[in-house]
Amino acid sequence: MTDTTCLIPLPERCYINLQHPASSRLTWRSVGIVLGRVAALPNLTDVFISQAQFNLLTSRFTPRPLRPLMMTSGLQVILANLAYVETDCDSGQTTLQRPQGGLCELAKALGALIPRPRQISMVETAKLEEIRRAAVTTTLNQLSRRCVSGPTLPLASTIKPKSPEMAAMDWADAMEESCRHPSLKQPCAA
Repeated sequence: MTDTTCLIPLPERCYINLQHPASSRLTWRSVGIVLGRVAALPNLTDVFISQAQFNLLTSRFTPRPLRPLMMTSGLQVILANLAYVETDCDSGQTTLQRPQGGLCELAKALGALIPRPRQISMVETAKLEEIRRAAVTTTLNQLSRRCVSGPTLPLASTIKPKSPEMAAMDWADAMEESCRHPSLKQPCAA
């Protein structure tokens, strides 16, 4: 007989249990570290800007109840590459394998772990996408030799790329603050 667990390992001994999200061990700092290590616009900007810093930029222009959604933009795609299946066999050995097929459990697990508004309208969804597109245009115009037309974010200063560690810490602090909004459905963990 074998016992199978599908996990996503995170820094600082944290993890997401895809079958039982409530049993996950998760801190916003551990998620921030993951987002801080991944480039937001790889191969498009001349300097590295992390997904954590990019999400922070977009969240500044996002209505407060929707900020946790914007702050975790791109997280599902990033985490899908980190998942593995741990199988404990009767012989006392543990094997690790990549999951087969789609990771539909990941969307459910993140839905249980990340606070979100009780309802989100199509207008709000369109607004989030508009903010994200404006952030991409702004970032490309400031951090590459491109001149991209389209809506931009009204920034008071230029974007200064942060170290992955600093972006992770700032992201975690902002996420903690964003999750305190009373209109949000509270998560099982974090």
